Amino acid sequence: MTNGTNLTNAKLESLKPPKSGQMELSDSKVPGLRIRVGKGGTKSFILRKRVGGKVKNITIGRYGPRLGLAEARKRARSIISDIEAGGVPKPIRKSGGVTIRNLWPHFEAEKSCLRSIAEIRRIFERNILPALGDRLADSVTRSEITEFIDSIERPVMARAVLAQLSAFYSWAMPRLDKLESNPCRDAGKPPRPKPRQRTLTDSELRALWLALDDEKLPWQQSIKLLTLTGQRRNEVFAADRKEFDLEAGIWTIPAERAKNGETHLVPLSSLAVAVIRSIPIKEASPKLFPSRTTPANGPSGFSRTIARLRSAVDVELDRETSEKWTLHDIRRTVATGLQRLGVRLEVTEAVLNHRSGSKGGIAGVYQTHDWADEKRTALDAWAVEVERIVARRETSNVVQLERLA
Repeated sequence: MTNGTNLTNAKLESLKPPKSGQMELSDSKVPGLRIRVGKGGTKSFILRKRVGGKVKNITIGRYGPRLGLAEARKRARSIISDIEAGGVPKPIRKSGGVTIRNLWPHFEAEKSCLRSIAEIRRIFERNILPALGDRLADSVTRSEITEFIDSIERPVMARAVLAQLSAFYSWAMPRLDKLESNPCRDAGKPPRPKPRQRTLTDSELRALWLALDDEKLPWQQSIKLLTLTGQRRNEVFAADRKEFDLEAGIWTIPAERAKNGETHLVPLSSLAVAVIRSIPIKEASPKLFPSRTTPANGPSGFSRTIARLRSAVDVELDRETSEKWTLHDIRRTVATGLQRLGVRLEVTEAVLNHRSGSKGGIAGVYQTHDWADEKRTALDAWAVEVERIVARRETSNVVQLERLA
């Protein structure tokens, strides 16, 4: 057994199993962290640490795609911090567990009735559990939470993560005797971001549409559908094929998938129908845009795709840099375009399925008109406008208003 080895992933991959028993190599960067190799070839990370006068071996996990060297070091440092705070995380198989990861399934079960449960799961699985999941829930301090929240670049996401983590601790407090207060309460809170005003110009919209012609599934058709309907990203990318009646030209977004919890009917222009008909059907998946790896789910990889499309748009417009745009900015572009075409504000809100404005508050109680015909006229006009922009044809406000009439 060698002490203080400069471990690397390449070295871990090259380790050969011993002929008998097991071998260990200690890490030079994190005191106590070791890689243990059994004679069957299994490689596991452990932390050897003195706790209460006794040396204990604390299992971190099996080395593999889900647990590499960097993550093992991160978990080991967290455990060391917890030991210094007065305890050691206990494996869930041996006890009820007191780590955030152990408590998460119980919190998730209690919140499963909420309409926002999908968003709660996403925030925990992508943000909270990877960063804090293996920490003792009652040992995380407000300064650590502040540091964690500060590390999240997007202010909107940072605020969302802090809100869900605070809700978790409010729920967990009665279950944690040592937790005297919610550590999120006095943690640093990101400033409220300024409302985005970014929309795509006609030249950017044209460049994007042309760039999409060079994209493969699911990006070409999905982003074109988003552009033609103005619906939310998740409503487009997580859509099931059964939601679409192409003969009637109607897309029915069910209440459980709509942000406001109400069934939403989206009229489909002939151009939108053509885009949908061009999508190959995968019998193994109910999704309109199935994931390559998990057909039951929608696609992933949005960040890389949008970065690639931004670059393509900049190249088409012969510019080096520009203000970044997002998929949600395309939705705002649709709303702005409808207003430019002379569409009534109430109709635009109905297209976007907004509950604010003319459908908010007391007005929403008495305003029960579904605007079905008006929505169809508006989205048909917008599809014509998109075609005009892509073809670089000229038009006038008079023609636009006459078209809507």
